[in-house]
Amino acid sequence: MSRPITSVVLFAGAGGSCTGIAAATGQSPMLAINHNPIALASHAANHPATRHLCEDVFQAQPWRVGPQGQGLRLLWASPDCTHFSRAKGSAPVSAGRRSLADVVIDWAAQARPRVLMLENVPEFLTWGPLIDGQPDKARAGEHFRAW
Repeated sequence: MSRPITSVVLFAGAGGSCTGIAAATGQSPMLAINHNPIALASHAANHPATRHLCEDVFQAQPWRVGPQGQGLRLLWASPDCTHFSRAKGSAPVSAGRRSLADVVIDWAAQARPRVLMLENVPEFLTWGPLIDGQPDKARAGEHFRAW
């Protein structure tokens, strides 16, 4: 008998990635987290077996998913990317939005998942320091490589 695959989803939306997780593992994620109650309600409609936590990922504690290093097979994160995606039509940047990817590292360090997956856009590869709210082109990619 195989061990159950447990998974946690940060920044849960409508649940498309979770449908893929369920198809691949045979189980919906055990926990989905988002600060937006509308997004979480949409996720709950598509994944009723998942426990839903309406909380900011910076405030939610990884210990809620189980003891450190035990049980968590997959941590899936889809931090907001629309703020810096080419799809937006411009290149606005925000250190606050960029910190959404950093919280994934904090979660991984505490929850110790076997697998960590982060969904994002190609512009994520170009992240570097900001100067007056604009990317420092000479240091493009520095933040991503450190991540």
